[in-house]
Amino acid sequence: MPARIAQLPRKLISTVGAGFGLALSLIVALAMVGLHQLASTNAHLESIVGENSVKARLANSMRDILRDRAIAMLSIVVSRDAFEKDQEMLQFYRYGGAYQQVRLELDPLIRLPEEREVLARIDGLTRANQPVMVRIVDLAVEGYTFLAFDELQREGIPLQRQLVKELDSLIQIQRDMTAAAAAAARADYARTRWLMIGLGLVAVLAAIVVAITVMRRAARLAAASERERTKFLTLFETNSDGIVILDRHGFSDCNPATLEMFHMDRVEDFLGRRPDELGVEDQPCGTPPTLLAERHIREAMEKGHAFFRWTARRPDGSTFPAEIALHSMTLDGEPVIQAIMRDVSTQREAEAALEAARDAAVAATEMKSQFVANVSHEIRTPMNGILGMTHLLLNSALTPRQHDHAQTIADSAKALMGMINDLLDFSKIEAGRLSVEHIPFDLRPLLRAALQLYRHRAESKGLALDLEVDAAVPDWVRGDPTRLRQVLLNLLDNALKFTHAGQVRLSVDAIAGKPGWLRFSVRDSGIGMSAEARGRVFEAFSQADGSVTRKYGGTGLGLAICRQLAALMGGELTLDSEEGKGSTFHLSLPLPAAPAATPATAEVNAAGLRFPGTCILVAEDNPVNRKLLGFMLEDLGVTVAQVEDGKAAYERLAEGGVDLVLMDWQMPVWDGLTATRAIRDREAREGRARLPVIALTANVMPGFAETCREAGMDDYLSKPLQTEELARALARQLPGRAAAADLGAAPASQETADVAPSRRFDLEKLRRVCQGDAHKLREMLELFVSSSESLLAALTDALVGRDGAQAARQAHQLKGAAAYLGAAELTALAAEVENLAKAEAWEACATTVDDLEAAFIALRLEIGQYAD
Repeated sequence: MPARIAQLPRKLISTVGAGFGLALSLIVALAMVGLHQLASTNAHLESIVGENSVKARLANSMRDILRDRAIAMLSIVVSRDAFEKDQEMLQFYRYGGAYQQVRLELDPLIRLPEEREVLARIDGLTRANQPVMVRIVDLAVEGYTFLAFDELQREGIPLQRQLVKELDSLIQIQRDMTAAAAAAARADYARTRWLMIGLGLVAVLAAIVVAITVMRRAARLAAASERERTKFLTLFETNSDGIVILDRHGFSDCNPATLEMFHMDRVEDFLGRRPDELGVEDQPCGTPPTLLAERHIREAMEKGHAFFRWTARRPDGSTFPAEIALHSMTLDGEPVIQAIMRDVSTQREAEAALEAARDAAVAATEMKSQFVANVSHEIRTPMNGILGMTHLLLNSALTPRQHDHAQTIADSAKALMGMINDLLDFSKIEAGRLSVEHIPFDLRPLLRAALQLYRHRAESKGLALDLEVDAAVPDWVRGDPTRLRQVLLNLLDNALKFTHAGQVRLSVDAIAGKPGWLRFSVRDSGIGMSAEARGRVFEAFSQADGSVTRKYGGTGLGLAICRQLAALMGGELTLDSEEGKGSTFHLSLPLPAAPAATPATAEVNAAGLRFPGTCILVAEDNPVNRKLLGFMLEDLGVTVAQVEDGKAAYERLAEGGVDLVLMDWQMPVWDGLTATRAIRDREAREGRARLPVIALTANVMPGFAETCREAGMDDYLSKPLQTEELARALARQLPGRAAAADLGAAPASQETADVAPSRRFDLEKLRRVCQGDAHKLREMLELFVSSSESLLAALTDALVGRDGAQAARQAHQLKGAAAYLGAAELTALAAEVENLAKAEAWEACATTVDDLEAAFIALRLEIGQYAD
């Protein structure tokens, strides 16, 4: 309705314009048609009259010539004078020529059939009269006057009369045609008069219709305007939002809601104030009220509307939050601003309540996750001791009965540990503290290793355990191998648990139409699931039904964790199952192809390098790292000097005799950057030769290489170091120092039996570093255990004292030492503690330190087992 009303003025204007245009068009058409008709009639009449006049004149000329010719011929007959006769005869022939000339002029003007008939008779009489006239003239010239006169009376004069008669007929036809043209002109004038009268009546009718339409629309416009005015006043007066009208002089009107909002009694009290007087100085956006009001009023005038938040102030000093919408409009021909103001105090209170409720819910969830994590950690720490000691007990001399009891303890502890790990993973996922990595890894060995873990279990149940990998699946992919292995092991474990006969198959294929995506399908021929069970199988703490829990055990967390891990890796986990016919779990993940690593080639290229006669200073505060670096460098034929901090390195270099420095990035007293800058300053000041400095770091962050270069470092290596990487770095910085070594005999460690894949540290790496020396290896492990115990104790003290810098430092040292041992779990947890300590996230840091201590206990037990 408002849109239709808004169109009424425009329709009224268009109606008036259209009516005026129509009337003007009719008047112009009337004049044009009348003038055209009159001009056409006049032209037609003039044409006919002019043509008929010419033909009548020519016919009269022919009749006059015939008369004059007859008189000339009579003069020839009666004349006695020979000279006169000759003159009359010449005149006679001239009349004949003149007659023919007029006849030729008349011929093209003859169009009507009756005219042509008359003219044909005239031509016939002319041809018949010609010889008679010649014969009469000849008789008169020869002197036979009476004969000539007789011939004239008998034939010449009758023929002459007939010609005159026909010429009179032709003249009469022209007169009749002229009369007909005049009658046609009178008829045309009459038609034109009636046409103009008709057009005039149409113009009058159009004017009447337009006038009626204009009056009706004007009436509708007036009524609509009155309705709109009434509606506007009603809305203005009864609206619960404050409505204010502003013109160029200030406030010009306001509604009762505005007065109520500002606790005022009279409109005049409000109109006497300026906009900035109704706001506090500290507006939500930080802008003074004067500038804020002016800016948004200007915006509304330019764009037509504006919206902003405002903290309003009442005359009594109280304030309230408001939202103001400005709209530009025209009122009584003047541009004004309509401001609609809403008190949002209630809304803000509701939002604050919702925010508080949300925070409470988040806190409750966090408390629940924290409780689960704390309880699980408290249980897992002694469980690691139970598992370790049980493992040692099983390897000792026991009676069969004692071995059976110990094995039962070990199996029960492993089952309990699995449930605890599930609870920990679930709590981490809920708390958002579980992250995934994206690194290249070889897929097929991971798949074979996963199946190998369950091979014995499958054979004991008489099940076939198969692996099928499509040829289109790349060997190397980029993703998180640890989480992928965790999901696949869980799916394989469930498949074997619920399958009593048949087979379990793991198949991998590329997903068509989704480049870089792989589908892992674990299919079994087990008990399957009903539709109801399929609907809740991925819910936490849920299994198919209570009987499954009683029969097969488990917490019901495994599949929930698997689905959440799949989502974290950017994929999804789905299920196809039919009760009694088995189940198939489909894990779809984005695992793009990655370039294959060639560590073997790199080792061969660097394995033959030795650096005899070279002295290298190692600046490293962690004793384990110093020991490992010393062993690595000794294997490369290097003389090693060691210091514990950057300042000590600076002082040691003053003595000379060092060819290169391996400088840790983070150390006490002076860090690596500070020490390197001091070394470069001294070289410049004393004119010393530039000494190569290689940085050592466990955190290669973006821009790290540039930071090293700016400090004066020549290269950097990432911890944990590999011997071949260290050798290549030395070869780059010490050109000409490298020499080939005799590789004929392999170290004793190469013939050592393979280590179990579940070992928590890289024993083979340590053997390579120690060149198969069992004494060095034992020394390394004992040093790691003792130093790590000290670091963990210092870390705990730092957490109690809320010393983030010291806690991060202790975690960083522990991370470096664990990385050199190849203890992946301990390295990852130490890195997480370091980051949390830097961020001073104490609760999460304490939880992760519990994980770190549990992982260290397990690692210490395994190291103790190896040492024994």
